[in-house]
Amino acid sequence: MMQIFESKSRRQIPPPLDRYHSFLKHVLTPPRLQHSVGVMRVMGELAGVYALDHQRAMTAGLLHDAAKDLELERQLALADQAGIKFTYPCERHPVYLHAPASASLVSQELGITDRLILDAISAHSFVDVGENSNTTFSWCLRFADLLAPSQPWEGMRKLKDTAYGGRMEEAALLQCGWLIEYFEEKAIPLHPHLEANYQTLFVRLGVDGSFFERRYSSPLD
Repeated sequence: MMQIFESKSRRQIPPPLDRYHSFLKHVLTPPRLQHSVGVMRVMGELAGVYALDHQRAMTAGLLHDAAKDLELERQLALADQAGIKFTYPCERHPVYLHAPASASLVSQELGITDRLILDAISAHSFVDVGENSNTTFSWCLRFADLLAPSQPWEGMRKLKDTAYGGRMEEAALLQCGWLIEYFEEKAIPLHPHLEANYQTLFVRLGVDGSFFERRYSSPLD
């Protein structure tokens, strides 16, 4: 089974990213690696929608969770080595910590120096450690993280149609609202940046509660 999975994954990896994929096989579980390949693919598609650099987008997608399967102590050490100073206590929670830890890991082990990529990886869990934390590139990585092929979840088609339709702020508000709902159900502390993005977008777009309705008839159906 593992051999079948690896062969399938390898066929999806563009040659320039082969080295990164080989590294990830040593630090991620097979399901996490499969997810990362899926996020890479979605980032490649979103690059065409939002005029992003295709290879940079796919690199960020593939590497975004590089440290997520490491022990908590190792993730904390990686953040410390990168000089990251936590602003909020919740940033030590694995849900948030893995993102800046992943950026630190790929910087150290793979020599990634592109700040757009590193900042997007750090920010995909809403930890703001760089100037690119809320760029279109960073929002696309957040979208891709939820839209990568997996078990369908209620609202997934609506988020996909919105993001792929180029309606970035609407997609961002949907994602923020649904993440807040999910985190509250799971008793995960809310990051203030997640709440701030939600409030800003909610006011700017002037929506009401019906905006977050998950039942949805796609125009593609």
